Amino acid sequence: MVERAKEQEKEELLAQVKTLWPFEGKRFSVKKETLHLPRNRTRVRETVVHTAAVVLIPLLNKEKILFIQQYRRAAGKILIELPAGVLEEGDTLKERAQKELQEETGYRAKELITFGGIFSTPGFCTEYLHFFLAKDLKLSPLPADEDEAIDLLPLSLKKALSLIDSNEISDAKTLVGVLKYARLLRTTK
Repeated sequence: MVERAKEQEKEELLAQVKTLWPFEGKRFSVKKETLHLPRNRTRVRETVVHTAAVVLIPLLNKEKILFIQQYRRAAGKILIELPAGVLEEGDTLKERAQKELQEETGYRAKELITFGGIFSTPGFCTEYLHFFLAKDLKLSPLPADEDEAIDLLPLSLKKALSLIDSNEISDAKTLVGVLKYARLLRTTK
């Protein structure tokens, strides 16, 4: 079925496009594109245009990963998450990763290792999440963002996997980060 996907990609890349921006906000914007395709066909695409972000897997030691807990208005509850943050203008990925780690956990990593990435919701959003392993942590707090109330939650990998199984960890970026880390440990033994 890859042939059909390639055909759609080719059609959409060659289409004449009319673009509107019905919403432009501080954190994201919405782009509405009308694609004029061959054979007098029209397709409308609505896309959330979102800045890339970093996600950290902070390793306190060989036994514990440092998670955070914070209230998320969109979810309507407190979530267990990996520390993360949106890139700001002029940031490199590693600079933003280090800053988010310090702001959200009070630790600085001596070593940040790039650990792949994912599109958060590619059906309608451009956001790409860059994962980092944060190793050799030292206390070095930065002032937290004033609108964030964060609690720290150190967990073993085994406990984190159990919380994923019971759906107590339900944040997508956190699930992916934990599962990628678990897989790394299995393949490097």
